[in-house]
Amino acid sequence: MLFSYDLTSSSLLSRFLAVGFGMLAVLGPQVQAQVVLKAQPVVSVEDESKKVKPAVPEKQDLSASWATQKEARAMTLSVPAPRGQIVDRHGIPFAQNRAANYLALVMPYMDRATDAEITSFARTTIDKVNAALGKTWSLSDERVLLHYKHRRWLPLVFSVEEGLNVEITPDMEAKLKPLLGGSLVIQAAYLRHYPQGATACHIIGYTGKTRPLPTGPIVDGDPVFEEMEGREGIETAFDTDLKGQSGIVNVLFSPDGKRLSEDVRRAPSPGHNVVLSIDYNFQKYAENALKKHTTGGAMVIMDVTNGDILAMASNPGFDLNEFVPGIRQKRYDELTKDPHLPLYPRSFRGEYPPASTFKIVTALGALDSGKVDAKTQFDCPNALEIGDRVFKNWNKEGEGSMNVVTAIKRSCNTWFYRAALESGADYITNMALRLGFGERTGIPLKAEGEGFVPTNSYLLQHRGHKMLPGDLANIAIGQGMVLATPLQVCQCMAGLGDGARIPQPRLVLQVQDLSDRVVTAYEPKDRRRIDLNPEQRQTVISGMVAVVNGGGGTGHAAAIKQAEIAGKTGTAQWRINKDQNLAWFTGFLPAGKPMFAFAVVYEGEPGEDISGGKKAAPIVNEVFTNIFEKAPADDPMLLAMKEVPKATMVEENSGGGGEKSSDVEPARPPPPPPPPPKKGIGGFFKRLFGR
Repeated sequence: MLFSYDLTSSSLLSRFLAVGFGMLAVLGPQVQAQVVLKAQPVVSVEDESKKVKPAVPEKQDLSASWATQKEARAMTLSVPAPRGQIVDRHGIPFAQNRAANYLALVMPYMDRATDAEITSFARTTIDKVNAALGKTWSLSDERVLLHYKHRRWLPLVFSVEEGLNVEITPDMEAKLKPLLGGSLVIQAAYLRHYPQGATACHIIGYTGKTRPLPTGPIVDGDPVFEEMEGREGIETAFDTDLKGQSGIVNVLFSPDGKRLSEDVRRAPSPGHNVVLSIDYNFQKYAENALKKHTTGGAMVIMDVTNGDILAMASNPGFDLNEFVPGIRQKRYDELTKDPHLPLYPRSFRGEYPPASTFKIVTALGALDSGKVDAKTQFDCPNALEIGDRVFKNWNKEGEGSMNVVTAIKRSCNTWFYRAALESGADYITNMALRLGFGERTGIPLKAEGEGFVPTNSYLLQHRGHKMLPGDLANIAIGQGMVLATPLQVCQCMAGLGDGARIPQPRLVLQVQDLSDRVVTAYEPKDRRRIDLNPEQRQTVISGMVAVVNGGGGTGHAAAIKQAEIAGKTGTAQWRINKDQNLAWFTGFLPAGKPMFAFAVVYEGEPGEDISGGKKAAPIVNEVFTNIFEKAPADDPMLLAMKEVPKATMVEENSGGGGEKSSDVEPARPPPPPPPPPKKGIGGFFKRLFGR
């Protein structure tokens, strides 16, 4: 019998695969388990390998004469390990593994055969397969001869189309049953599988071949099938953790290709599992709303208390399974040439003018300067002349005199022009930097957008002058040179919601082995202290509450019945040459004791009439309505909401925006660390892997 990797046989690889997949049972998306951060000692690979060992056939007595026969072979091969899983915070899988079967040719030893006889043998075998399946698979004569000369003891996969291995389905295998055995075998391999399809695609990423299989003489350590490595997203950021440790086997072949013995030196050790902060339901609600309402957009939701990223959605997306085992060139070209850029992760890489959401920064900076306070009144005409330019308000009608609360509620451009000019550029830009703009958040995904905040020092260095009044007016309303990612805008809202510090955005909770032990835990931590003035913070929050709940507010469409939202709309000029604008809505909830921060950006189509209140605010309403209505009645989130008082809005133009409201939580110090969990991670991965 020729050496084969038939899953149905008792071959060595078959048993390796059985061991690996015994640990990687499929978990349906409906199964959830609470992940508890509890580090435990991690046993060594050697100790772990003692738990499960594949059966190994007894060594046979071999005549010493085999060593004198040039066609006999003893080789040491590598068996790639299954990659670890990527799961959400409750254990719902985003990335798993499954077995794949390919058709392969194993060449017998043909003493004194000519090249023509060798290639004819291969061609005849493959032609029989093509006749049975209606395929046109083939191998070049050069490939056949190279393999025969150097690697004929190992299978050569030929079920290949457009350079990609093609799986053999059970129906195909049934048709091939009379042909299997001898030189036609089933080659088994691990294959990545993304059970949620396109969900969180820009976060999860995909894999690709580490390298092509060797074609030259067999050397120790050659893999028996193709190894995979991460190419995007978490798959590449945590590739070292996910890839596991390959198994090693020594195999002895007789001159005629018969496998005489095999000795397992090391069983393959599956990779570690990466547990994300993402909540599958939050992510799905956000993606569904974006698909329903936008052709291009993003939404981020963060936990204010610990920085956990609960959703980070970009629309459009793509099905990750299209990249398994690799993507066909035609489909890849379609994705890369699509004008809506489905491969582009807008939520963390997209850099946009933040529009009127930046007015929250301007308000805080102006108040911090001391030159503007809660009682300061500025006229809000329909336009303001600054230097030799006219800067307009969005409302063509003048709105009269107003304070900061009403200016936030009405999103009055001309008020913020005046406030920024009165305060000076440094107070506005310093507040922006303080709140996390202009620098990456540090999530473990490559090419995160950095955004940009122009400062006096930058302009002096690059333009030879400090910020001009017209530049400052543009920046004050989130236009001009200032840029931000949706993740940065959401991070800013988490900082404002807390008041004392900005939490470090956290995308990965922990890395675990298959025995439920935590290999690496990423504990919550502060990004920086911001220590906002409590009264100034409350003034701004009053304006944000009025945006959603006050008369004449611009964000009424975001309001939900389960919690009071503090928010800010925004509409920005974006791709001016294409007449495309952006709509934003950002904020946090509940306003009285913020738990969730969020940011939504909506990319308008050319010529589309949009605003943050009309286009982005309804997305927030839909997502959080789903979150609350579909959560179990005993969900801790809902129970916590019941104890939150509503924030009291300051009357517009009352001049009392700075008065302290007992219903708006003041800035607070960082929360104490959580008490040690009463129990370990328990049955999480037992349920996850069916162990």
